[in-house]
Amino acid sequence: MTKLSIYIIIFINIAFISAQGFSKRKIIKSHQYYYGTGISFDRSEARDKALSELISQIAVTVESSFINKIEEKNFVVTDEVQSILESHSVATLKNVEMSSKSVSGGRIEVFCYIKIDQVEKIYEERRKLIANIVTTAEIYEAENNCAFALKLYYFSIVLMNSLPDENIKYNDINYSILIPNRINDIINSIKFEFVKDEVISEKERQITLRILKDQQSVSLLDFTFWDGTNQVSALARDGYATFKLVGASVQFSELKTSVKYAYYECRNEYRVVSQLWNIVQKPTFLNTITIDLTQQQSHPLKKKKTPPLKIVDQIFDIKLNYQGEDIPAETIVNRTNKFLKLIEENNFSKIKSQYAEDPFLEAKVTDYMRFNKPQPLDRQIEADLNPTQNGWELRRVRMMHDYPSIHKQTTEYLVLDFSKLGELVDINLSISEFLYDKFVESGEFGNDWDNRQEIIKFVEKFRTAYQTRDITKIDQMFSEDAIIIKGRVFETKGLPPDLIDSSYNRMNNQPAWEEIRLTKNQFLKNEQNIFNNQKDLLIEFSTFDIIQKNNVQNVYGVEMRQSYMVSTYQDEGYLFLLIDFNDVDPLIYVRAWQPNTWDEDMLIKTGNFRIYE
Repeated sequence: MTKLSIYIIIFINIAFISAQGFSKRKIIKSHQYYYGTGISFDRSEARDKALSELISQIAVTVESSFINKIEEKNFVVTDEVQSILESHSVATLKNVEMSSKSVSGGRIEVFCYIKIDQVEKIYEERRKLIANIVTTAEIYEAENNCAFALKLYYFSIVLMNSLPDENIKYNDINYSILIPNRINDIINSIKFEFVKDEVISEKERQITLRILKDQQSVSLLDFTFWDGTNQVSALARDGYATFKLVGASVQFSELKTSVKYAYYECRNEYRVVSQLWNIVQKPTFLNTITIDLTQQQSHPLKKKKTPPLKIVDQIFDIKLNYQGEDIPAETIVNRTNKFLKLIEENNFSKIKSQYAEDPFLEAKVTDYMRFNKPQPLDRQIEADLNPTQNGWELRRVRMMHDYPSIHKQTTEYLVLDFSKLGELVDINLSISEFLYDKFVESGEFGNDWDNRQEIIKFVEKFRTAYQTRDITKIDQMFSEDAIIIKGRVFETKGLPPDLIDSSYNRMNNQPAWEEIRLTKNQFLKNEQNIFNNQKDLLIEFSTFDIIQKNNVQNVYGVEMRQSYMVSTYQDEGYLFLLIDFNDVDPLIYVRAWQPNTWDEDMLIKTGNFRIYE
């Protein structure tokens, strides 16, 4: 390098530093900006220090606007307001200007600043997020999925209290009024109807309730009750909830239930909600409903006396609804009876003996019983028997699951799969009746029910793989490679070169394809760790849509939100699958997993992919 070149480089560097210094002094003296400075050997750390100083300046200015929105406790108000403002940091970075320079000792100085009149834009992203979550909650509410609607409405209130406005408005909608009204409307419209009261033993009693919202069956609802020792959480599905009273609670003459709306254990589903949970105020709602058990019960109980035992017939009376001839209905009824008796007896050795010639079914039934503690709920069962590509399915048998470590009892529905000859070959947990009926209707309209039925069965197998903790099957379902579904066996298959990368069309703020792909291994490690270390696990689907590709026949996108609960962790994410039905068996082209994403503009959907025939 020549001496002249060195002089030029030195001159340019000095000029840049001088210009930057002048700009910094000018910004500080103008009194029109909030600003902060950070110095570190690492640029990111210097930037974070600068942002923290900037946010602390804003906090002092807006402190009074947050006084009534912060939890009452012994704290320094400015510190709490700064914590709230730091939850806006992602949005803040879009509006903050930054400059950097080298300082002594090899360190980096970052100076960040924002015009005072631009601070309002920091809050706009939060208002948009609230609007997006409320829109999703409204969809759940319309489907009578009260559990997820109430959860999201309540999360929205937490987010609203991170804004200084007295009334939170977005697109001319006042959410400060709308959201509390929606929560109250749902709670007030819930009705519990007594169905059945069975005394199983001196120490166990089983109660069944029908649960309605505006005279229609709820799709999903969480409620709690006090059993004398713990606050137990019960889950109602498709209009019914069955749960156990044990110990002293067997003698209860009334049951105080509370519709659940404040999902503390789910706060980590969205990072900013978790950040704000212990800082901002959270309202309470009147949600208690008392159920009188003395007038309704089929076996009156008197305190301090042994309740009479009800002798239950061990034979299940099964009525099948089906169309057509040459259907092995009698064989299916017999096989269903044997299966339900094994579940009821909870006898693992008998299961091993019964299904010794079918290792797949033996392992699946054993894991289903071990991890879910199921009990059949009805002695008289009326179910639909539907033809499938591989035989028949019996849809649906009502079961109760029990997850003691998370104090949760759920009402579930099993789908039993049979061969063409009527032999039991598989069991899976059903999607909700509301979603199933919707897909039947759309399948009839689109004349593609066979494909939609296979997608439904795939999703039901996916959920059951979690409930039986089959990490191998989950690995295959979440593979970057294609997946062929052959009956109940899953295999991986390589894709044609460049099919996925070349067909993915990134839009707006969506992640790059590599960003999606790289999350899989860590995701599976996390799942395996949860399977190994958690006593109980419960997975749910809150949405499930099937979208047909317009330009290619028999290609569908499956878009769904799925969440699961364990005793120490709650996670929610968006799962997208692209499925091709043009081959003999369905072929999964694309899997995209996006945890904790609520912005519709960021979600990977069917429209992102172009398939070339």
